[in-house]
Amino acid sequence: MKKLISLLLTTIIIVSFAFAQKSDYYIPFNFKNAYENQTRSKDGNPGEEYWQNRADYKINVQLFPDSAMISGNEIITYKNNSPGNLGFLIIHLFPNLYKEGAARDFDIDPIDDSKGVFIEEISYNGKIIGKNNQSRFTTYQDNNLVLHLPQTLKPGEEAEIGFKWNYRLNKNSHYREGLVDESSFYVAYFFPRIAVYDDIDGWDDWRYTGTAEFYNDFGDFDVAVTVPENYMVWATGLWQNPQELLQDVYLKKFRAAHESDNIISIIKNKDLKNGNILRQKGQTTWKYKAENVMDFSFGTSDHYLWDATSLVVDSASNRRVFIDAAYNPYSNDFYKVASIARESIKNMSFVFPAIPFPYPKMTVFNGLSEMEYPMMVNDLSLDDPSETVKLTTHEIFHTYFPFYTGLNETKYAWMDEGLTSYGESIIASMLDPDGYAGLYFMDIYEDKIGYDFDVPLFINSEYLKKPVYYYNSYPKGAIFFKMLHEFLGNEKFLNALHAFAERWKGKHPIPHDFIYTFEDVSGEDLSWFIKPWLFEYGYVDFAIKGIEQNKVIIEKLGNYPAPIGVKMTFADGHSQIINYTAAIWNTGNNVYKIEAPYGKEVVGAELLNKLGLDADLKNNLYPAKGK
Repeated sequence: MKKLISLLLTTIIIVSFAFAQKSDYYIPFNFKNAYENQTRSKDGNPGEEYWQNRADYKINVQLFPDSAMISGNEIITYKNNSPGNLGFLIIHLFPNLYKEGAARDFDIDPIDDSKGVFIEEISYNGKIIGKNNQSRFTTYQDNNLVLHLPQTLKPGEEAEIGFKWNYRLNKNSHYREGLVDESSFYVAYFFPRIAVYDDIDGWDDWRYTGTAEFYNDFGDFDVAVTVPENYMVWATGLWQNPQELLQDVYLKKFRAAHESDNIISIIKNKDLKNGNILRQKGQTTWKYKAENVMDFSFGTSDHYLWDATSLVVDSASNRRVFIDAAYNPYSNDFYKVASIARESIKNMSFVFPAIPFPYPKMTVFNGLSEMEYPMMVNDLSLDDPSETVKLTTHEIFHTYFPFYTGLNETKYAWMDEGLTSYGESIIASMLDPDGYAGLYFMDIYEDKIGYDFDVPLFINSEYLKKPVYYYNSYPKGAIFFKMLHEFLGNEKFLNALHAFAERWKGKHPIPHDFIYTFEDVSGEDLSWFIKPWLFEYGYVDFAIKGIEQNKVIIEKLGNYPAPIGVKMTFADGHSQIINYTAAIWNTGNNVYKIEAPYGKEVVGAELLNKLGLDADLKNNLYPAKGK
């Protein structure tokens, strides 16, 4: 009995020590507060006291193409689910990126300098509290408006905030949205929106300057878009009034596409020439609804072609997703995009991340950008077919990260862009095995690995500028996830990724929620890998230290663990490539001996730069050149 008790105590001590070691990560003070307040848990789940505010939007917006003006009115129903009183709200006015004198990360055409968003009217719970950009309840901070509330919004209470506004769209400086051609527009970030108030930072008072992307609360959108005669509208959410607007022949095609595995050309060139696509003459109003999404955008044109199809994304429920592409007749590549999008979504649903596509539709709109929105993509035309596959796949994959799993893109771009870039590399390689050209920005990052501006992944993306923002967010983040996938194996990795998505769908996870979920679900201590890559300055550098008859000695000179590939040359003249995952460094060792198969004598060896990460290639050959 004493031996049994002693064994149990020893086991408890070992398990407790392992947990303490496993949890030994850098935790910023604002994250510590969340754990102490029990809004988050160190097993990766939302805590017992987790809360999240919500904003639902009812919007009417009108586009005036001749003047590129947007005019709108909205009612926001805002629910304070936090434990604190709110005396003010922060409102993002993202179109003020183009306001005269605004801070930007890039130059714009002077013609796009504007007066910014003009607030015609503000109301609070039905009472007007401001007119004509004037109110004693407001102050401005660049492209944020601080709305001081007439009455404190207490925990559990909700309020209705109304805005009427107008602004001029950008014409010549198309960055994520704006004028596409004289009668085509992509309209995003067009409405005043309430910033996120969360358990980590309180108010998200981030000021949009063009590079870092977005962080929004989840909510329902009920949007009516009014456009001139003959303009079509494609938008986030489900179209509510097709029967009011489409002539029967096009309505029949639109409905058929919802049940078809084939690509149906709803609007062809001849239809544009013949006209008579819409039932109504004069301006039309297009109604869309979307449930529990983080954003809303729309594209519109009076001369775009339209292809559509659908796909079963969940074998258990037989649920279908509607997939369409709207594009310029002169586009070189978009006539294939509906098909590419369909194949991409199929592989996302069944291969990687192997989560059924979570939204009921996806539209790829032919604009002048490379940007994602819930159920919408704004993509430019490309001459290289492989780049079209890559771009289409990349932007649609963002549906999972950050839109389904509500990541904070502004602060942790490596999470959404990294996971998306990795997913893109898997799926685009499947769709285009001979043409896939590799991760975005990898070609320029390779030459800068290990420089003083090669920073840890965890550094807040908001404060990174080009090109460092791109290095960290895209190739470095993607390779981090690729290595994690390789050494965990497909089953463990997908189980952990699915758990992370399930735990945090419709919520706001932070990096530590991801870390703790992966450790919790995989049952492994990942700190040997995660700590250096996320929290420490460093780089990958391997060297061949020498050869001992049938062994090649590899030295880890850099402090980042990574996989290795070694080409061994044997005394009999043959050679063989041997690969290992990053797990060979999981004991903290800096030397690893690779034994040749069958005890063969090794006379030469070459370290292969498998992922393009090795900072110094001069020490990768033995014997070294010239010896």
